[in-house]
Amino acid sequence: MPGFTALVVRPVIDHPVDTPDHPEHKCLILPTDPDVQADWLHDEVGGITEAAAWHRSLTIHVHDNGQNFPLEPNAVLWTLASVWRGQPLDYLLSGAGVITGPERADRKAYEELPPQLAEQTLKAVDAATDWWIEHDYNLPIWAHDPTLAAFRDAIVHTRRALY
Repeated sequence: MPGFTALVVRPVIDHPVDTPDHPEHKCLILPTDPDVQADWLHDEVGGITEAAAWHRSLTIHVHDNGQNFPLEPNAVLWTLASVWRGQPLDYLLSGAGVITGPERADRKAYEELPPQLAEQTLKAVDAATDWWIEHDYNLPIWAHDPTLAAFRDAIVHTRRALY
């Protein structure tokens, strides 16, 4: 799906494995105006955003208080961040997240996803989503310790999709 410049990744909600619904990840156009972009990010994550970069050319934006609300754990974003970081995150990412390019030099907004990275990121999102659905999310374990060996398999599976 060429032509998108931001990717919204929704949590895989815990439900029985015999209903393999994929969450609706959205490929969108990132507004470039800083004021519009800030409001747009706020709307997509459902609140004040916090941005983190585990990849030099990508940024993940999540709700700044998603764990305390509590929003659903976002296993797919956790997997992507862990792949880009090179090791599992020892904390959760919660709620919907938006993946954009890096922060602009003026520090007022974020760059658009470059086309090649957009396609690669979408492949990784699809691979991680498929892994979590196939493994019935393992959410009872997830909430207690995201560094368990079972979750390393999600990272390995997703990393393979990138290469």
